[in-house]
Amino acid sequence: MQITTAAQTPISRLERNWAMAMHLSAFAGAVGLPFGHVLGPLIVYLLRGHESEFIGEHGRASLNYQITLSILGIVAVIVAAAVTLGFVETGTAGNAAQTAFGIGVATVWLALAIAAGVVVLLSVVFIIIGTVKASEGLPYNYPFAIRFLR
Repeated sequence: MQITTAAQTPISRLERNWAMAMHLSAFAGAVGLPFGHVLGPLIVYLLRGHESEFIGEHGRASLNYQITLSILGIVAVIVAAAVTLGFVETGTAGNAAQTAFGIGVATVWLALAIAAGVVVLLSVVFIIIGTVKASEGLPYNYPFAIRFLR
């Protein structure tokens, strides 16, 4: 079965496979490779992204999303560190204000942990959707991704 784009350019099985690899390579971060979620798609993009517009589009979409996630993660770490350092700076003498502040810190950490869990689950879903779209020969742009690469 030959799939075509809007311009009626046939998309080969090999192109679809490499486009799928662009999305699936983001799981490199799940095996413990630091920044593997960015390095996986980047390596595949550098190796094969120039071979066709279809492969390049999927590579850029995957990289844009993974870079967006990295920035979001860095911001979350900064917020968590700032809140924690603020708590440490106030001391732990045990007065009511410090206890309330400690509860606030715990609440922020809990909110960040829940948000991180939701982001991870959504990321898995979005990566799978991108992989399926690539397999079908269709374009895919990740929701909420900042378009750094166009």
